[in-house]
Amino acid sequence: MNASAAPPLTGALGARVALWLAVLVSGAAGLTWEVLWQHHAGLALGISAFGAAVTLAALMAGLGLGGLLAARLAQSGRVTRPLRVYGLAELTVGAAGLCVAPGLRVLAVVDTTLYARSPALADATHALGIGLLLLVPAAAMGATLPLLAPWARRVGTTLPTIYALNTAGAVVGVLLATFVALPLLGVSATAMLGASINLSVGLWALTRSSELQVQAAELPTKWPPPRALVLAFSSAFVVFVLEVSWFRSIRAAYQATTETFSILIAAFLIALSLGAWLAPRVRRRFAGALPILLSLAAFAVLYVTPLIDQLDLATSADSASPSTPLLHFAGVLRLVLAPATLLGMSFPWLLAEHATTTSSGRLYAVNTAGAVLGSLLGGFVFLPHLGASATSWAAGLMLLALAVVMARSARVVIGALFVGALGLAFALQRHDGGAQHRVQGFGAGDLLDLAFVSEGPDSTVWVAREQRGHRRALIIDGFQASGEGPGTGYMRWMGDLPALATPQLRSALVICFGTGQTANAVRSHHPGALTIVDVNPAVFAAAPLFAMNEGVLQDGHVRPVVMDGRAFLRRNPDARFDTVTLEPMPPNHAGVNNLYSVEFYELIRAHLRSAGTVAQWLPIHLIAPEHMRAIVGAFVQVFPHSRLWVDPDGTGILVGGTRPWELRASDIRLPLDAAQIDARFLLDEDALRALSAGHAVVTDDNQLLSYGLARLSRSDGRGRQWWRALSAENMRILRSYAPRSRVAPR
Repeated sequence: MNASAAPPLTGALGARVALWLAVLVSGAAGLTWEVLWQHHAGLALGISAFGAAVTLAALMAGLGLGGLLAARLAQSGRVTRPLRVYGLAELTVGAAGLCVAPGLRVLAVVDTTLYARSPALADATHALGIGLLLLVPAAAMGATLPLLAPWARRVGTTLPTIYALNTAGAVVGVLLATFVALPLLGVSATAMLGASINLSVGLWALTRSSELQVQAAELPTKWPPPRALVLAFSSAFVVFVLEVSWFRSIRAAYQATTETFSILIAAFLIALSLGAWLAPRVRRRFAGALPILLSLAAFAVLYVTPLIDQLDLATSADSASPSTPLLHFAGVLRLVLAPATLLGMSFPWLLAEHATTTSSGRLYAVNTAGAVLGSLLGGFVFLPHLGASATSWAAGLMLLALAVVMARSARVVIGALFVGALGLAFALQRHDGGAQHRVQGFGAGDLLDLAFVSEGPDSTVWVAREQRGHRRALIIDGFQASGEGPGTGYMRWMGDLPALATPQLRSALVICFGTGQTANAVRSHHPGALTIVDVNPAVFAAAPLFAMNEGVLQDGHVRPVVMDGRAFLRRNPDARFDTVTLEPMPPNHAGVNNLYSVEFYELIRAHLRSAGTVAQWLPIHLIAPEHMRAIVGAFVQVFPHSRLWVDPDGTGILVGGTRPWELRASDIRLPLDAAQIDARFLLDEDALRALSAGHAVVTDDNQLLSYGLARLSRSDGRGRQWWRALSAENMRILRSYAPRSRVAPR
């Protein structure tokens, strides 16, 4: 007997609520897994746009494959009890999800071996390996929605409602993972929590599976009609293109932190969940309204894009406090709610029309294919060639074209074109040039005369002249990462200090290039070979615009490498260096924890010659005291012979090694003499250990700098006052640990 003809279930209300709760928490676990898998892939294989895209594409492809598998099993008659198979799928997600992290560590070993033979082969293996590792958990995850179709009918609910609740659960998952689980539990425990959720849902489904009568094979059906397939594909394609393009401007306004990523995803998912909830209700009352909704979505996209492009102009740089993410979330949700809700009605509309396991599974597969292509083309083709603004416009026009295709009357076509033209007129009238004509980010009004713009798959990079002088600044995703002139003198000392602390400088490694001043300082000490590693190719392209690096990249002894710093060290296990300098983006930026952790320092130590030294930037004006202690603790744990040098401009540099060291006499002219240099070493190794004693250190597992709660309460100041107050507080703490014999520099 087919389940669709089964009598109503006794106690259907309770069963319906139980199903709703199950898909809600399952959605939360699903987004938690996505966050964790991206994290593990970055640790094992390196942070890069390519790696992130490969992981996302593999996940979405696996989801689509799961939908197809569910459809195939349903039509073959092998799924006699769909709820039981759903339970097994949930158990598989939990068990296989836990296997991804160790699998990625094995893949990293394979990648290292292959890279020595063929870098291109290593990249291909990287993509294939991630695809294989995510295949089982992602496919099991993708099969769950179609498998629930018979049970949903039995308890009196619909697939669009299930889809809406699952998406709402994803909102809960990304927010809880970012603001609760990862800060309090760490990566490993959060993974166990996600697996426990899947296990619980799976066991619930297995215990209830006997209540659903045996499901006969679904009658052979053709694939949904071409119009439905086009809509399923295109709606996901546009959503992911918009995520790529809008995220770039939002990241410039709110900085590239884990909170920014989470609030953007959460805002999108809330709107998509609302759209899924509304879709069947609107469909029942206005069956032919879908083309109108698509044209309204196109108008909303075109109307909102200039507002998102100019979000930084409406954003005040308030203090980093626990309320800041909430304010940012409200700002993003206000902008994306209308377009994403309208767009989010498309796929659930189709699920309402094609509610069997077979049809919904096929539509889900096509939908995820659109997501894969949208994310890849959006990041690697549209954004670099069109820019973020034009990419968003293109997405809006795609929706308009889709509305025309779906329209069934000339009047609807004319109406759609009129609405779309009105939206385009708004976009053109309000457009201020976007990133191609203006630096986005707080304080960008002080920057003029763009000399360089790159909207790449990794980030947007600008080089611009400051209004108050003639020096140029390097801005990455709205943050002034580097520049020339006052306040940048520490960059030279980042190279000079470790070079002088090394008895013999044969080879050196600079991780993170910036404007090249640190690399040039290292070069001035005449190493036999200098390797510069940066994940962003745009900073190398912009290097000629900064005179203070003196053309360091043109030196024949210098080798620039575009790669994540951890990945470079892992892929070159036999490389040895006398000096390594580390000057990544600020610790609170997404992914940067990986370059401040104990595990990363241990990797550097393995590549350091016995008398070698390491210099680590310590931005005391940008981090909470707790995080300052955590970074120091991680550093001295691996490099016990360390000292803290305080630059005249007020930032810190940790210099350390595995053996005692002293600065040798310089054979080049420096801004300070030997006595002045020595006087600025504020804390010795004993003081640094005392400073960090009893405090947590940064590790790959705790991700303290990416998710720690202290990063949300760094200061009570407003605007730019917060970092001045933060710098003063951290300096007060540092001076309290300075030996009495040493006068703390001011």
